[in-house]
Amino acid sequence: MSGYKFRGEDVSNLIKYRDIEIQKCISCNSKKFKEFSNSKFFPSVKCCNCGLIWMQPSFSEKGLQKYYSDYIGRRRVNNKEKMEQRQEQYKIDIEFIQRHVSEGLMLDIGCSGGFFLNGFSEKFEKHGIEIDQNAVDFANKNFDNLSGKVSCTNLEDYNTNLNFDLITMRGVIEHVTDPEREIKKVSQLLNKGGFFGIAATPNSNAVCVDIFRDKWTLFHPIQHLWHFSPETLSMICERYSLQLIASDFPYLGTPYENVYEDIKIVSESINRKEKGEELEVSPAFFGNMMSLIFKKI
Repeated sequence: MSGYKFRGEDVSNLIKYRDIEIQKCISCNSKKFKEFSNSKFFPSVKCCNCGLIWMQPSFSEKGLQKYYSDYIGRRRVNNKEKMEQRQEQYKIDIEFIQRHVSEGLMLDIGCSGGFFLNGFSEKFEKHGIEIDQNAVDFANKNFDNLSGKVSCTNLEDYNTNLNFDLITMRGVIEHVTDPEREIKKVSQLLNKGGFFGIAATPNSNAVCVDIFRDKWTLFHPIQHLWHFSPETLSMICERYSLQLIASDFPYLGTPYENVYEDIKIVSESINRKEKGEELEVSPAFFGNMMSLIFKKI
């Protein structure tokens, strides 16, 4: 397969890595699921019981490693506008997490270039892990308080004697091949009473999901392998003594807010869908993103 693009990004060389068949829902263990999107190259399904959405088939670790090599260069630091928006959103996400925990030993999983991790209070001793070596080098070079504290590894292979008071994943849990494995390791690394903060994660309960399906702005067949709701993610976390204590769905007051225009686009899209017309990619909207705080009990 050559020349296939997803929203302008050439992903032809990655289709061959789409080779993992998920046999049952990882949230509720149901083996009953139905088609969610019928994209020829990147189909997805939805659990008939709990509503979890996932790519089917999904991507292998090798494929993801290939995709995320030099991710920071391709999709982060070279896009000034998006970097400025993210910096504003980082502050919002950090403020939400720090309402619940404001000091201690912390680990940011999938920390990219350290931008999010660096924004936390200096009352935290900060550590990060990331699979992109270029991003690790960027973090260690550009943030003095992170120098030597960011490691190039995945969570499964992370070897540490530390136990943490806060572990964060910002825009990460939906990217991994095995979310339950990651959550189990998070629980093992957390102190009892410690916190697990998830931010910038797509919310499958959002109103735009069923309207737009694969045209939902957060539908991405490689980046977002899973689409959780607070309920479906809690089903997994509860198996590992992680209890949901707070949730937020940031849109108003974020750099992505454009209320009147976004409502207009969604309304027009509903009308177009009823007529059987092709939809454009959805805008940012109410409920699209979620931030969740879990506590280890």
